[in-house]
Amino acid sequence: MPRKISVEQKLLRTARRLFCQVGIHATGIARIIEESGVSRRSLYTHYGSKENLLKAVFEEEAGIWYRWFNYDLPAMECSSVDRVLALFDLMRVWLDSDGFYGCVFINAVAEHEKSNSWIQEVANHHREKISAKLQAMVAESGVRDPGMVTKKLNLLIDGAIVTAMITGSSKIARIGQLAAQDILQKTQ
Repeated sequence: MPRKISVEQKLLRTARRLFCQVGIHATGIARIIEESGVSRRSLYTHYGSKENLLKAVFEEEAGIWYRWFNYDLPAMECSSVDRVLALFDLMRVWLDSDGFYGCVFINAVAEHEKSNSWIQEVANHHREKISAKLQAMVAESGVRDPGMVTKKLNLLIDGAIVTAMITGSSKIARIGQLAAQDILQKTQ
């Protein structure tokens, strides 16, 4: 029996897909309402504005990453190096999912003005939080310079996401994982 999706989830899923596929500026409230099958009143009752809906979409995507770092990765019984590498397995599943339309943070920053943008601030804040969690995992692996290794891994992660957006293939996550393995081996 199919699970009923809440009005909020319908709006979030539709907005995320449209914001990533079409663009934030190109996606109007009318289209979100039409494609989600939710009333205008419901959208404004739950979110109040398109900007608040976008903020909720950011929170939804950030939640994926926080779940990985707070629950999925710590629950794995493996070495700290393997735990870092497992991040790329989680990414592959995400990149391969029907719900992957690109990274809403990357897309939003690419679409918006780069100076004094609240969107860039939100994206940087998310990136800093995830980087701190990744750096803690990297430090556990015993590398000599966890900060630099984390920067290298962040570059691999971002590159894998963008490449998957361009190619439509999740196979890049495996290549990112192999590169991450090389980085971790050379820095111990």
